Amino acid sequence: MSEAVAPRSGLTAAIGSMAAGTTISRATGVLRVLVLVYVLGISPLADAYNLANTIPNMVYDVVLGGVLGATFIPVFIQRLTSTSEREAWRSISAICTLAVVVLAVTTAAFMVLAPFLIDAFTSLEHVRRVGSAQHLATQRHVATVLLRWFIPQVFLYGLLSIGGALLNVRRRFGAPMWVPIANNVVCIGVLLVFAAVVPTPTLHSVSMSPGQLALLGAGTTAGVAVQFLLLVPSLVKAKIGRLRWRWDLKDPAVRTVARLGSWTFGFVVINQAALFFVIALAFSVGGSGPVSSYTYAYAFWQMPYAIVAVSVMSAVTPDLATHHSTADELAFVARFGSGLRSVLAMMIPASVALFLLAKPAIALLLGHGNTRPHQTAETGMALAELSLGLVGFSVFQYVVRALQSMHRTKTAFWLYLGENVVNVVVAMLLVGPLGLAGIALSVSVGYSVAAVAGLLVLERSLGRLGPPGCYRPLGRICAASAVMGVVIAVVSNLSGALAGPALYARVIGAVVLGGAAYLGTAALLHTKQSAASREGLQDS
Repeated sequence: MSEAVAPRSGLTAAIGSMAAGTTISRATGVLRVLVLVYVLGISPLADAYNLANTIPNMVYDVVLGGVLGATFIPVFIQRLTSTSEREAWRSISAICTLAVVVLAVTTAAFMVLAPFLIDAFTSLEHVRRVGSAQHLATQRHVATVLLRWFIPQVFLYGLLSIGGALLNVRRRFGAPMWVPIANNVVCIGVLLVFAAVVPTPTLHSVSMSPGQLALLGAGTTAGVAVQFLLLVPSLVKAKIGRLRWRWDLKDPAVRTVARLGSWTFGFVVINQAALFFVIALAFSVGGSGPVSSYTYAYAFWQMPYAIVAVSVMSAVTPDLATHHSTADELAFVARFGSGLRSVLAMMIPASVALFLLAKPAIALLLGHGNTRPHQTAETGMALAELSLGLVGFSVFQYVVRALQSMHRTKTAFWLYLGENVVNVVVAMLLVGPLGLAGIALSVSVGYSVAAVAGLLVLERSLGRLGPPGCYRPLGRICAASAVMGVVIAVVSNLSGALAGPALYARVIGAVVLGGAAYLGTAALLHTKQSAASREGLQDS
């Protein structure tokens, strides 16, 4: 009861810790991508690796991840605020026990199903595009072997998410954002060792060496294992000593999770079905590494969202759940409004900068090792199209968090269904004329449409989404972002360089001058607005 709402100073510190941890984590994640591209390039081997490494995330999300994120924290908080401490932890124990069992069974099952999963994802990749049936068979073999090494990540991701939920309930937000750094460091080390052992890897050479596949596969999964082990000390300190192994499917909290999770499971399934379609469609585009191009572009696109928006959402979600459980609608609306304003204030300028700098930045970051200039151009174009949907994606995810806090998972399901239908339909229309860029653009369109729909749904239910005037500062953000965009466009187009020192000067100059223009414009507008406010007060 006493932990219902974190003090503002504590919340600010929590967001700061999460943002710092996420920033460093994402920085090491970028380094991991750079090393991966340097070692494997954008190639059929990289496609096999990235596909196999994506599937465990998808499987985990379908089986437990989406349900866990949507229901565990609200249900945990509801039990802690409405029942005794002992009874609440009995229910939490029952939920966690069931989750661990489901994770273990799923991991074992998909170890067997690995080859069928790879065949399904590559079903649209035609022999005429890859050169020969033997090449396609080799790629499927490498991906299948790697996938079997990666599948234990499903179980480990589950343990990490359960631990993160328990820590969030105790208002301990920092550790889950910091421990991924260790995962990235381990994977970087494994990739560098692999590069030393195999300086010029190819799909064929790696397929002939079980040891090389084992190094890539086991080393990548070891990073996730280390990540979980480093979370354990925080769990020990978080006073969750009443957590026990308790198998009880009749516990009321388990039934609540099942009821709320049914709709969540539905939208996770359709979300992953759409992702399956996007990846399979990317394979059908052809080229040396279309899946890797899309994967790398998506990873860079997620950076601004993960560094700032996720930190804000993770800190705000427990408060939203608490306000809903206590029926304090005014506090809920105020908290939602402040969080939405924070998300928009960061994502609007990030979207503008990312769109304008996508091609040269990708050429600068990935144009090394086994990567060719035309491959970075394709990845840069995909990133530019994705950046158009950064604001929509971030707002949509925040709206879904709010709906989950309100236990309105059915509404979230319909929003996700609409988003994925738009995504798939637009992808089918655009993949022909635009190729991989069309697939990326379809993602942006889908999330932007869903974000608008989600805000309208919440406004209809709650009324005004925040106190009067709370979004007024966003006008300054948009104006400063527009000025920044003009400066970046001018500076970046002074040179069309995609390699060498001129490329460094192009990117660094655009970032520095664009950033200065943004900060200067924002400060000037803030000063003018403050002066106008003072004059208004004097006149009154």
